[in-house]
Amino acid sequence: MDLDASASVDAAAGPLTFRWQMGDGTTLTGPIVSHCYTDRRRYTVQLDVVDDKTGEVREAEKVIPVDFTQEIVLNFTTGADTVRVGQPVTFDAVDSQLPLCENVVVLWDFRDGIVSNGRRVQHAFRRPGQYAVRMALRGNGPNDCPNSHCVGRIVTVLPAKIP
Repeated sequence: MDLDASASVDAAAGPLTFRWQMGDGTTLTGPIVSHCYTDRRRYTVQLDVVDDKTGEVREAEKVIPVDFTQEIVLNFTTGADTVRVGQPVTFDAVDSQLPLCENVVVLWDFRDGIVSNGRRVQHAFRRPGQYAVRMALRGNGPNDCPNSHCVGRIVTVLPAKIP
């Protein structure tokens, strides 16, 4: 997350320190800050401004609610990006979400003629090659529920080992 308070600088006020309380125990200083959160949840960011001349602290000059629980997340992991023919690979979309939807279905297209569904599936490729595996989230639900989002990743399949 990038935050910028540089437009709030008042040259007549003299030097100011911008202190950002990021809501996760992290405090950053400066007119422009960047922060990465480790958990997907709700945070409240608070900007306090300190007048360097007087030491006066203007608390909560700005308060920004940040809600990562409502963000669309498209992501999946694979047990391996390079496998051999016949070797089972686990595909996992457990972190993916369409939060505005009541029902979400996870669809997989392995690009080898096989499709599947579920948040976590296993698949073994039958032929060597490169496959642009695609995971799609399809949502049903009220109002602003997006109907479909997808993401892909290349899986390289090598010939089976010869004993």
